[in-house]
Amino acid sequence: MKKKLAAAFLATAMMAGVIAAPAAAEEMVTVSLYIPTLANYSEDAITEVEAALNEMLAEKYGIQVDLHYIEFGNFETSINLAMTTDELDVTCFFDQDGGLSKYVNNGQLLDITDYFNNASEEFRSTFTEAECLKSSINGRMYSVARKFQYGGKGVVLMNAAIVEELGIDPLSVTDMDSLGEVLYQVHEAHPEIYALAPQSSADISWVEPWDKGVGGTIFLFTDSVESTELGSLFELDSFAEFCSYTHQWYEDGLIMSDILSNTMEGAPLVNSGAAFACFVNADIDPANAAYPNTVVSGDLIAPRATASDIGNLQYGISANSAHPDEAFKLLEAIYTDEEIVTTLCYGIEGEHYILNEDGRADFPEGISSENEPYGGFVATAVYPNYMLAPVKASATVDNYQEAVDEWNNSLTVSANVGFLFDISEYTDFVTAYTNLKDKYYYAVKGGTVALEDVLPSIQSELEAIGFYDVLAEAQSELDAYLETK
Repeated sequence: MKKKLAAAFLATAMMAGVIAAPAAAEEMVTVSLYIPTLANYSEDAITEVEAALNEMLAEKYGIQVDLHYIEFGNFETSINLAMTTDELDVTCFFDQDGGLSKYVNNGQLLDITDYFNNASEEFRSTFTEAECLKSSINGRMYSVARKFQYGGKGVVLMNAAIVEELGIDPLSVTDMDSLGEVLYQVHEAHPEIYALAPQSSADISWVEPWDKGVGGTIFLFTDSVESTELGSLFELDSFAEFCSYTHQWYEDGLIMSDILSNTMEGAPLVNSGAAFACFVNADIDPANAAYPNTVVSGDLIAPRATASDIGNLQYGISANSAHPDEAFKLLEAIYTDEEIVTTLCYGIEGEHYILNEDGRADFPEGISSENEPYGGFVATAVYPNYMLAPVKASATVDNYQEAVDEWNNSLTVSANVGFLFDISEYTDFVTAYTNLKDKYYYAVKGGTVALEDVLPSIQSELEAIGFYDVLAEAQSELDAYLETK
């Protein structure tokens, strides 16, 4: 989905502190901005928002924007094609599995190091050191991270009625031992329900003490976010310890017997009373905010950010952009200008959103997530810095920027953040590893198979696909990278 703006605006451009002569909008450089859609956007709504943005951009920055909204499933294909031309200037992109490295190695992203170093203090100070590292390769910056809370802590969601019935103190559950004691207590009192449901589908837990996604890969791990010794997931001490608990719980009937074919989410099961507990990730919002019949345990895993948590969505400039100066000017505006950020994220005040008597953003009368014409208010997470926009009426904090800054600054951040391992020459290996992981991962992690029973086979298969050679090369590169930090 994309569109072009035909309407023109007259504006006074402020450049380098000098008042420029009035210029027609068609005389200004138009910069394209590509954003994935996670909600519904009507063409009319996009046109209105683009027109409003261009009036502001003309007055404040002397540029225009051309909004391109593209369905999430087609986004990567679309920007890859657009970056072969000069049609794309500024784009969102996803950094899972080494996306930044891929785009840089393909020559698709512009080196913005000098732009960034010469940018306003307001823009540069927007990003944490970890975010800057995650946007850089070999000391050069190619993008900026979407501003968002990153990382999380591991907790357990529990059914409130059973907690009260059995006199359980949720905050006393702070590790796998204390969780096990409670699960056995519940299983004895309520054998008809699952004591522990998987967090999602066949995955018993997204809450993991190990550092995953090291180097922008799916196959490099360390035992913790503090460790820099790379290894196979299946050979980590922390993974083995976790799996020893889940296997015993599975054998004792605490975990659903058909977990590997499960398609349900754990939290709704806990909320309805079909299960007692499930692992969940928590952050600045209460982990049980959407589940009124639940309570939350103490922290099983303290707040931390793994290598894959930071900068998983970024914004950069195409290497083929015909207007890199103006493109960076737009990048600064959509990260630092509150008026522009709010309009880009929420749309037109009074039409797509309103400010209530508390100054919070909400739907106008008759508008909901089902019929919102400009989907940004529903799906603000893809935008560069929505924390500058007014807090939503549904938010659990009064100031997201303060809350997120406080949260991000309190985390233990992966020692490996910023390290990228080029996997472009390892396509066959990655495929082979993916097949191996799919074969064993959920079964072992969910407790249906004892890790020690299959570890020799796993190690043999890792050897056969050349895992340990790749691991040695990655460790050498990580060590060299850490010496430069």
